[in-house]
Amino acid sequence: MAGQIAIRQRENAFRDKYERYIAKDRNDPHLKRKALSAIAAKMARVTHAVIKSGADYRPFFERAMPGGRTSLCMGRGGAPDQTGATS
Repeated sequence: MAGQIAIRQRENAFRDKYERYIAKDRNDPHLKRKALSAIAAKMARVTHAVIKSGADYRPFFERAMPGGRTSLCMGRGGAPDQTGATS
């Protein structure tokens, strides 16, 4: 249920993952079911990390890189500071 609500929001990492998951065939009900399961698993990992660390939830937007990897500093919207390091 929470996964369905999360993918209906305009911009968040859960919807992005869902959209990438069903991009192959948007009408396949089995693929949509698997995508919702993947979203539920991701939500569980995020919830566990927030509870374990005791920190506030910070949205994380994944951005695909040409090599297929996700850039953590760019995905978090980190910008280089005056020394050139990302924050």
